[in-house]
Formats: sequence, structure tokens, C-alpha cells
Amino acid sequence: MSGWEALALGNEKTVSTPKVVEEKKPEPPKEEVKEAPTTFEETTISSSDFVSKYPSIEEEMVAQGGQPEIQPSHIFCGVVGHEGTGKSGIVLDAHMNRYPDDLMIAIDFDNGALACKQAHYNSSPNIRVFSPWVMQTEDRTAYNYLLSYQRTMDLCKYAVEYAERQWEEGFDGQKLKTFLVTGVDQFDSMCIDCMKIYDLDMKATDAIEASHSKLNSEIGWNWNIRATRFKQLTAMCQKLNRLGVDVYWETHLKEDKEGKVGFDGWKFAWHGSATKDLFQILWCKAKVMRQSDGSLTGETRYHVDFFKQKTNSNLMGQERTYFVTKKGEPAEWFGLAELRDGML
Repeated sequence: MSGWEALALGNEKTVSTPKVVEEKKPEPPKEEVKEAPTTFEETTISSSDFVSKYPSIEEEMVAQGGQPEIQPSHIFCGVVGHEGTGKSGIVLDAHMNRYPDDLMIAIDFDNGALACKQAHYNSSPNIRVFSPWVMQTEDRTAYNYLLSYQRTMDLCKYAVEYAERQWEEGFDGQKLKTFLVTGVDQFDSMCIDCMKIYDLDMKATDAIEASHSKLNSEIGWNWNIRATRFKQLTAMCQKLNRLGVDVYWETHLKEDKEGKVGFDGWKFAWHGSATKDLFQILWCKAKVMRQSDGSLTGETRYHVDFFKQKTNSNLMGQERTYFVTKKGEPAEWFGLAELRDGML
């Protein structure tokens, strides 16, 4: 065989090429895919798991969800009218009929409560009457106004203390159910005198010097001081309401030079805030009865006008007769049913 033939045959043969084996990289483990649950477990969060940042308020919140231990009073009532219209009478009558075995405390600025108690209730121990006035021993005025104001506050604080104590376990005394302040117009005047003598540092030694025209013209009054002093009585009485005590304020009338509609030419002689803060106002009025020809019959009827009423709208604008006098005949006293039964 020639060399060329051998070469030709060699070309026809298959030349094997060595194979390169690639290393297989290990496959990462497959993550197990969990199927979504078809039902969900409910998680109950108990209110006991929550801790408030205001534990004392939280305690009050829980307590108000049940029957209150102390039933508050809704009676914060003003009784207004001229002298001799029976203002103290209807309040004392209401207490003695509604709470015959319980206590009434009266701060008596004008001696109206004391006179009514002595005349009609035979010095009943259920009515305790305190004078707020502290007599002056050295100066020319009768009263020490600053000490009288402090005594008024002390009497109020004592009433609050008593009302709180009567709800404590083991208390076996009479319960305080009614708190009366007569002559609130005189308390307002006391606040003004304290402002003039003490609060403004005008070097007045007593109420007479404080009222001197020269001092009044040179010093401007800060009536906020007077209002702040007056509002202390309001705050004490509101506290008594929360402790279940009925509160009554009495005052007189003075001429209304501004001529406000609905006041018949008069206005209530106390600080203006009282009219806003009170829940009820009873206006005691006397009506002289006449014949058809205008002649007098000798009869006078005393009736209450429900001037303000925030707690029983059915009484707003209504009138009730509580007392009738007639010349030559015994007087007839009826009292005020709405006070006797607490429907005010």
C-alpha cells in the first residue's frame, strides 16, 4: 500500500476527542412552602392586660359603670325675693318634710334661718344654724371682715368633711342632707370689703376707711379678686352636691337700673356668676289681691316663679302658691311641694 493510500485511509477513520466532564454544582435545598391555613385562630385581648397611665382616673371610670356608692344631689338652688316673702321658710319646710330625721346646716348671714327655726321648729336639733360673723373688738366697725370670710370658709369645709365622713363604714350619726346659705348678697359684700381692705394693699384699716371716696378714686379695683373670693363658696357647695347634699342660697333683690327684660325692674343681689352656676332659681313674689273694681280684698298670696330650671323642664316658667295671708284670718302655709318631694 502506498503512502498516499495509507494517508487516504487514515482520513476516513474517526478521531476520538477526549470528553471534558463538567462538575455538577450541588443544587440548593428547596424551601418547604407551607400552605396558607384555611382557618385563623382568634386572639382575645383582655381589658385586664391593659395598664392605664392614669390609674386613678381608670378607677373612677370603672366605678361609674355600676351603682354609685354616693348618690349626688341635683339641687343647687337659689331662692330670691324681697324681705319677708318666706324664702327661709320654704327651705326649712322642705328639709323638715323630706328629711325629718336628718341634718341641715345653715350659714346665716342675715339671721333669717335662726328666726325661722326659733319661730316654727321649736329649736329643732335637726337644724344647726351658724353665724359667719366675727366681731371686731378694737376698730370702729362691728365686724372683722377677713376673719369673717375665713370663718365662712371653715364652716363650708367642716360641712364637706362631715358629708365625707357620713359615708364611711361605721358612721352612725345623723346624715347631712341640706346646706343653706342665707343673705348671699351680704357674703358678696364681704368679698368686696376684703378686696378693698386687704387684697389691694391700700392701707385701709377698716371697711369705713376702705369706702372713703379719695381712696376709691385713686385706686382701681381688681374685681377678679372679689370674684375669686366669691367662687370659693360656689366650689364648696358643688362639692357638697357630689356628696349627696341639697344646697340652697338665699338673696335679696336690688333695683335694676339697666332695665333687663324679665326682671320686673329688679336684679338679684349677688355676684353675677351665681345666676349662671345655680341649677334652679326660685323667685318668691307677693301678689296683693283686688276686687274687680280695684279695691283691696285684704288677701296677699305668696307664690314662687320657677325663674331658672335646668333639671326639670316641666317646671320652667310655672308658678306655685306656698303662703296666703288675709286680714282678720289665720295665715295658710302650704309649703312648696316640688321641694318637699325633691322633684325640683
